[in-house]
Amino acid sequence: MATYISDDPKLLDELFRKDGEGQLLVGYETGKEKPHAESSYMLYPANPDRQDPIYTFMALFSQQSIKAKHSAFVPDTRLEIYSFPKMTDIPAISGGISKKEYINRVLLPYIREKGLAPLISTNLRNVLFAQSRSDILMISGELPKLTTQQLDELVHFHQKQDELAARYDYNPVYKLPLHAVETSKGILFFSDTKMGREGLKSFYQQLSGNYFWVHGEPGPVREYNVNCLSDDICPLVDACYRKNPQSGKGEYDFDNAVFSKEAFRDRKQWKLTFETDMEPTASEFLRLNEFAGCPASRNNADISKLLYLMENGFKRDIINDPDFGYRNVFQEYVTRIDDCINGQSSGPDLSDVLDDMRWKAKNILLTEFDVRGHRTLERTLNDRSVPFLINGTDASEAMRQALLEGKWIYCPQISKSMPDLHYLHAEKTCNRVMAYGKPPANKTVYQEKNGKIIPYVPAVKKESKTKRNNSLKM
Repeated sequence: MATYISDDPKLLDELFRKDGEGQLLVGYETGKEKPHAESSYMLYPANPDRQDPIYTFMALFSQQSIKAKHSAFVPDTRLEIYSFPKMTDIPAISGGISKKEYINRVLLPYIREKGLAPLISTNLRNVLFAQSRSDILMISGELPKLTTQQLDELVHFHQKQDELAARYDYNPVYKLPLHAVETSKGILFFSDTKMGREGLKSFYQQLSGNYFWVHGEPGPVREYNVNCLSDDICPLVDACYRKNPQSGKGEYDFDNAVFSKEAFRDRKQWKLTFETDMEPTASEFLRLNEFAGCPASRNNADISKLLYLMENGFKRDIINDPDFGYRNVFQEYVTRIDDCINGQSSGPDLSDVLDDMRWKAKNILLTEFDVRGHRTLERTLNDRSVPFLINGTDASEAMRQALLEGKWIYCPQISKSMPDLHYLHAEKTCNRVMAYGKPPANKTVYQEKNGKIIPYVPAVKKESKTKRNNSLKM
């Protein structure tokens, strides 16, 4: 006979009206010092189809075990089965009272008053702890005698679940949708609980704060709403929230270890809500901050304003902003541009003034800041913490120095995607190392060999000589 658990209230109502023996499956949380979730309280007929009540108990236990694995924490739930000589003697549950209130205020006091013992009783946390190990076997729903080490680990497991319960306001049910954030490092998952939303906000604040950092996230960054829970996602939800061993306080830590490297290619139930390519531009930085609701730091606000002036040439609101750190530097351009527009300028025309302002903004960015995507060539080549890849390999110190000195460098292969390019040269006018297909005219070319930079001598192509056939042709 199939074993099942039914939520049909009619079955429970019929059991309470039964003028004879009956069994009830009861689930409730222990410990009066903490709040309890409504979902941890259960009440079912133990034999709705005249089956062995133990089978029904095992069905409930299996159901709750699976549910706990997809929950924010394992509730401190005790599952029990009671047999009553006469069901009509038990105060029946009415429609106006919750199961939690009925079990706590009516059923459990009645059971204690009558001195009834459960036919079987087990603690959900203890069972899941035992299931996670191969050295512990449950006996009639209870733990066997544990070793000192096993007991310490059980206590630690309970403490961890209590900490999680406090974090999630004692509600084990994850609120959907989950928020999945995909970065170059992997994927983070946040619940839609208060703690999860705080984690998501903290992530975006850190992403915004490090937006222009040379080691910052290169992108793209995508956020999805995920309306399902799965075995592979559940352990990753809010995994970036950790307890600081020094302070003992919980905080968010977005190091590489918390990013899931799983592909999660099946995204049928994932809905894209935001995407940014993380380009180091004013517009993309402002778009990220607007979506995430993050205030820009003073430093980043100045960088984004300088980038805007460099990209667009002029914006009166930016230059007149009292919080702009370079307001006084650019204030003269307001007057000069107004004079050009009103035909009162005796000097350079409008396009020259705008070009001059762009150059000044770019010069400040290059000399007073170190911005991702806007670094001087010297900073790029001197910074060994940032890879400078040639054919997938970081350039050596000797190669970097030779490029800084303005040498032309021959490479057998610069990139697999550009097989015809073999010559590198640092172009300081645009702060880039450029690749060329042909060597420069009247310039010495060098190559790296055994860690040293030496003059490059092209290999001489050997011409194949064809033997002359002097035989008589017929």
